[in-house]
Amino acid sequence: MDSDIVSAADRVLSPAQQFILSSGLLTIGFNCILQMPTGSGKTWLAEQAIEDILSRNKRAIYLTPLRALASELTGRWQQRFQPRAVGIFTGDYATRAYPVPYQQAQLLVMTPEKLDACTRSWRSHWHWLPEVDLVVVDEVHLLGDPHRGPRLEGALLRLMRLNPFVKILGLSATLGNRHELADWLGGVEYASTWRPVPLSWEVARYRQAQDKPALLVQAAHRNIEAGGQTLVFVQSRRRAESLAKVLQASGLLAAHHHAGLEHADRRQTESAFRSGEIAVLVATATLEMGLNLPVRQVILYDLQGFDGVDFVPLSVNSVWQRAGRAGRPGLDPTGEVVLIAPQWDRHGDGYVDQYSEGRFEPIYSGLSRAIALSEQVIAEVASGLCRTIGQLESVFAQSLAAKQRSLASISDIVAEMLQADMLKEVDYEGKTRLRATQLGYIATRHMISPQTVLLFKRILEQSPDLTFLDLLILAASSEDCQPLIPVDFEVLEELGQALSHEPSRLLNLPHLELSTLLGHDGKRLLAILQTALIGRAWTRLGDSSQVADSQGCYAFEVACLRESMERLLTAMGAIAAHLAPDVDIPLTDWVPLDEKVRRLTHMVSTGLDEQTVTLTLVKGIGVKMARQLRLSGLADIEDLALADPSELVSLPGIGHKRASQWVKEAEDMVDCHSSAYRYEESAPSDRMQAHLQGRGWPDGIEPYRLRRAMALKVQGQDGGVYRITGGLDPHRVRMRQGQFGCDCQDFAKGHLCKHVLAVRLFRRDTQLKELSATISEQTSTAELDLFRLWMGA
Repeated sequence: MDSDIVSAADRVLSPAQQFILSSGLLTIGFNCILQMPTGSGKTWLAEQAIEDILSRNKRAIYLTPLRALASELTGRWQQRFQPRAVGIFTGDYATRAYPVPYQQAQLLVMTPEKLDACTRSWRSHWHWLPEVDLVVVDEVHLLGDPHRGPRLEGALLRLMRLNPFVKILGLSATLGNRHELADWLGGVEYASTWRPVPLSWEVARYRQAQDKPALLVQAAHRNIEAGGQTLVFVQSRRRAESLAKVLQASGLLAAHHHAGLEHADRRQTESAFRSGEIAVLVATATLEMGLNLPVRQVILYDLQGFDGVDFVPLSVNSVWQRAGRAGRPGLDPTGEVVLIAPQWDRHGDGYVDQYSEGRFEPIYSGLSRAIALSEQVIAEVASGLCRTIGQLESVFAQSLAAKQRSLASISDIVAEMLQADMLKEVDYEGKTRLRATQLGYIATRHMISPQTVLLFKRILEQSPDLTFLDLLILAASSEDCQPLIPVDFEVLEELGQALSHEPSRLLNLPHLELSTLLGHDGKRLLAILQTALIGRAWTRLGDSSQVADSQGCYAFEVACLRESMERLLTAMGAIAAHLAPDVDIPLTDWVPLDEKVRRLTHMVSTGLDEQTVTLTLVKGIGVKMARQLRLSGLADIEDLALADPSELVSLPGIGHKRASQWVKEAEDMVDCHSSAYRYEESAPSDRMQAHLQGRGWPDGIEPYRLRRAMALKVQGQDGGVYRITGGLDPHRVRMRQGQFGCDCQDFAKGHLCKHVLAVRLFRRDTQLKELSATISEQTSTAELDLFRLWMGA
């Protein structure tokens, strides 16, 4: 992204920019795909296209997958395009609190998800959607993302039908099939490899994994001594933090940056890096796209990433997205990319040496997956844009998935959604039409997948007596819950103890029955339980930092989880209300499930526990006042009903009249059975507790290391050297005189590491074969066993 704002007349244009402007690609009215390297002026070109649209009193949309970039661009463009109104529309603002409302904004900066929501409820946005003449899709390769891509593709398909005259301008540095994307849009494409600052590539080789930090320090020092700044990419948040400390210990001004940090902390770190206060920034993929930082050198410390199943080499697209951060126009003669790789890779598959060639992978549509397509099918019908299978087939015949001949079957999905009561067939003037059911509208309104709705419906129907923790487990089990907090082996016992103190019906189920019910097992089920516990801790503490400290996660993760849980529970409450019998049930101490879900939703929204949240039932008592009352000894609505108004007058901001009104209203509510005691949950019995069952393992062989070893790949080499892959880093195990040695840090600390265990399994070690068989045993009647979950059995 260009850091300066200059007109085309005042700017020294690159050959690519000169061609694009002179050829009229931005103004001739065709959809267009521009593929240009990072830092070559794509955003500046987009500005010229936007300015042309605004000068004709039309509207433009700029889509970016990053909220931080949306905020940065909005601030910049509010000056650049004044007096025209520039609005920002992301999840950081409540719908009614946008600084510039939809109707007034001539340039709308938003995330793809927000455009998806607008096109789903197009009738509410019809006052501005037809006036949009241009949509700039930054990082258009997001179409290939399995989670966000289908929603972006669905939003573009709807927008192009709602407004046939809109033009799409897609921007990316890494596309392996730009011709195909341009053909899909019925437009043109242009590609350039010119960069204002060329890149130089270097591979730093290590013999042993413990040598990697020294190579990092050496490369960073060399760059900084020459006057540059360094950006280091790693695969995990913990590694970002630990390597920042290593760099600091070497005398460098270093910091870390990842998605677990609060927005304010990330912005502060970025600002310090821009000003030169920080020389080295160690980051995860959060800085892979978008932000403009003064980087001369990019170091890829990790060349593998976790794909949900295994550690695999980074794609060429990902490497170049990260590498493209290097090189400051006007300041650096070249940008430097350093890849840290094992020395023996060059004799293996050699993928590291191929990165610099820049052969990008093609972008494939996520609508090839039935689970993704079903969400868009429901959205089309619920929005009223499609009423028949024929119309749906016609619409999705225009999709990228259809062009790539990978589109899932529309008729099969419709049949499945009819059977699941997400859609229904109705007779209209003698013709069969499709309509969304109440469940279908819930999925569309809350932007959750049909599979999430069906999961909630199925379990709510089967289990009307779920506890608060159970409901949080159910929410965390959905594919729409983000983030999901993973569990380390070392905290399993602590996790088991925490679960054993929580009332739960689900945790009383046999292991196999629970995993079948939720649709998850192994480490993912462990992460679901951990995530639910974090949500429950939030309802009791109401402070992200306290929850993070107590649960071993990040405060920003807690904040994101609260937002996600609130949305999912709101949808769950609507489903529970839909399932509730349409009869008057006398109020008793038993709480109907839809009421319990609504109460939990409010608890998650406010960070108040089940007792204190009842205070907010009284008109005029908000979250802050409820906490203040709790601190003064009034823990719930029962206490307030029994209070003397004179007790409340001593609290700041409460007069006698208000105090009397609150006490009276609390009394009336308690008389009508709005009792705080209705929401209390009894302590779990022994049979409802989740246990971490002990195992009798041989001394010196850690079971979790053996389980990890079972997932590794071993390749024998000459001279008693074995190559181990499948983990975070590749390693080598050497056998000398019957003794094994490994180059990993775990072995250096005196442990029998997973790599040595993997080699012993490879060599058919009898003892390890028996132990691994024990790990793999499955028992359908056993109680929940966290150890077995972690092992993946």
